Amino acid sequence: MTLYIYTEEQSAEKCFESFLPKVVLDSERFKIFSHGGRENLLQALKKTLPSVSKVDGAKILVTIDQDNYSCKELKQKLEEIIKENCHCPYKIRIVCKELESWFLGDLEAISKAYPRLKSGKYRNKSEIKNVDEINKPSEKLIKMIKEIDGRKFLSKGELSEKISPHLNIDINSSVSFQQTIQAIKSLTASSQY
Repeated sequence: MTLYIYTEEQSAEKCFESFLPKVVLDSERFKIFSHGGRENLLQALKKTLPSVSKVDGAKILVTIDQDNYSCKELKQKLEEIIKENCHCPYKIRIVCKELESWFLGDLEAISKAYPRLKSGKYRNKSEIKNVDEINKPSEKLIKMIKEIDGRKFLSKGELSEKISPHLNIDINSSVSFQQTIQAIKSLTASSQY
């Protein structure tokens, strides 16, 4: 069995590379395909997914940021493309709203990557209670992390590289993150070793 993960950006690839070994025990059993944005991902689902999904023992996970789209409509659009092109078990997970929501779901991971952030200061704030509802989590992180405070934009790759290795898959408060973990476990549990 090989789990193939389709993501829309390299920062998501870095994130998966960091935490997948905590979920999938044999690191040889997953491959991540990152794409240069949403449109490239959608094209790949039409062009490369058909052949990848025919590989013996293939399982597919497709992830995409919700951004400002309707979660339901986005999932329906992906479902239509994948049903037409996939020949193996698959799951779709919408990252609500952006990958940075997953980081906000684990304040300890952020403080391990950026020690000047004191996680206790934010733990009980109402705006952090439901990280998947934060409209621009990347902007929120810029304001929270003193080491990057003042930047106009955030290097998603840098953030992912620094924070992802510290993510605790069991305590992350992002529902989107937890649903993605469950999808991975479900796909990998249904195979014979």
